[in-house]
Amino acid sequence: MNTKKLSYFIYLLGIAPIIFFIVYVGKYTINIPFLDDSLYYTDCLLNVNKSKSLSETFWIFMKQHTITEHRTPISKFTAWLIYKTTGSLNYTILAHLGNLFLGGMLWLFWRFFKKQNWHIAYFLPIPFLIFQMQTYENQFWTICNWTYYPIGFLQMVVLYYLSYQAKHHFRYAILFAVLATFTFSNGMFVFLPALLVLLFQKRYKETGFFTGVGIACVALYFSTYKPSPIAPHQFSLTNLLKNFILLLGDYFDVQDYHAVAYLTCSLVGIALLGLTLYGCILLASSYFKLNIKAFSEKTSLFLADITFLSSSLICLLLSGAAVAYSRYTGVNGYEEMFTSRYKFISVTLLCLAYFLVLLVSNKQGKRLVLSLFLPLTIILYTYSYYWNHEGNINYRERLTTAVFNFEEHQSWTLYAVDNDWTKPIDDITKKAIETGVYQLPTTIITPYKAAILKADTTQVTTIPFTIEDKGYYYLFQNETLETGNPLEIATNLVLTSAKDTYLLPIRRRRNRGKKDMLLYGNYFEKGFMVDIYKHTFHPAVYSLGLLRIQNGVAKVQYLKKISIQ
Repeated sequence: MNTKKLSYFIYLLGIAPIIFFIVYVGKYTINIPFLDDSLYYTDCLLNVNKSKSLSETFWIFMKQHTITEHRTPISKFTAWLIYKTTGSLNYTILAHLGNLFLGGMLWLFWRFFKKQNWHIAYFLPIPFLIFQMQTYENQFWTICNWTYYPIGFLQMVVLYYLSYQAKHHFRYAILFAVLATFTFSNGMFVFLPALLVLLFQKRYKETGFFTGVGIACVALYFSTYKPSPIAPHQFSLTNLLKNFILLLGDYFDVQDYHAVAYLTCSLVGIALLGLTLYGCILLASSYFKLNIKAFSEKTSLFLADITFLSSSLICLLLSGAAVAYSRYTGVNGYEEMFTSRYKFISVTLLCLAYFLVLLVSNKQGKRLVLSLFLPLTIILYTYSYYWNHEGNINYRERLTTAVFNFEEHQSWTLYAVDNDWTKPIDDITKKAIETGVYQLPTTIITPYKAAILKADTTQVTTIPFTIEDKGYYYLFQNETLETGNPLEIATNLVLTSAKDTYLLPIRRRRNRGKKDMLLYGNYFEKGFMVDIYKHTFHPAVYSLGLLRIQNGVAKVQYLKKISIQ
């Protein structure tokens, strides 16, 4: 293969994970608020529409989250812009805009990479790291991808502008530091490594000014502040440190085998801490031994590179420490560190660490690092989609059926009736629809409604199933029905009483027969499960039916009657 063809192949290989990510996320993202999205964004817009002054509007955007301490006016203002531009709040648009920060991270790493005299192949692991599906919650849950993604990007932009000195870079750094602070609470951690960078560069006037900006931002953030009720318990410094290290390396928990991941993630976390320390030692030695202004151009660039990578590592470590502390749940709670939305920290740290290793390695060492790291990132990228596709599909099905239930009952039925979030979220959504702030995407359930209306509840089919009374819920199971992708074969349970009709999502299961999946492409095995939580529905005797939509044909077949009291 000649050099030109090889370059084309490398670029194609680097673009492939990005394209697949865009297509995948675009295919399964849906315009429905999930969990506390409504409490975050929809409620904010309702209050903004009722505000009577700019000052009142400002503090509505600055309002803390209902449960946690975060103040996120940047993302709320973005939601408001979507509402004003399109006529209603669209969660799909909001999610896609949040995912753009992944593109921003890729662009920033590319700018760093172009400063080096490295072959393009050395950049290949980065897109496979950034656009994988381990952080799947962030891709679809708008609160997450407008908090966890932006701060990593914005913080690194600040440190990039400070590390590589040029005209107006200091001003840009201040602007992005302010944006980071009010995008997510962890964003304010950027001020500490930023001040360390300025002190290292002996820019004392800028250090003083940046300190003043930081104090002002933190003071504004904590004005009228209320601490979060979510706090650690069973506190142990040793266990907290273990969890922090696990969080740093949790990219290697893709299989959810926590017993194995406990070891692998710990080793990676320790390695990342070691690399950060190594970068800081390089900078400290140069600060005390050399005159920065007397450096050659090549040496100055090397120090700027080390400064950017090391300060960014420190910043991400601070964010990791904050997550580990706020989500720490005692001796046996380390599984929380493997939650998907927190894995952006581990992923970004790995990108930074990879570049740091390349920077300090000779030509032979670089080749060795690439030969080990590229196959690993490609394998984990591929496996992350395989492993998480089941959860993503089931997640989307929950939201789809929730649209039907809200239109019928003014309730999402995503939570039990006695859940603390149920009534506030339902009330907010109802007001938003009434005032035009949000529009229910009813077109996705039109075939469902038509099929349910035509169905005859007196005709019972013979589809094999089992149903067990588990006390507060029924467990419905089928072992024979082909389910497939819900975009191709829609399958749901229907509960119909004399007064009410509900749609329930099924839980598809990943195919445990690897041979069947690889040879015939059957990702899902036959059968499915449904949890029918009794407290979610009005008490009555319900006809239990199966709804199927395949090749545009919708049909409901009823199975039996059950009593929900």
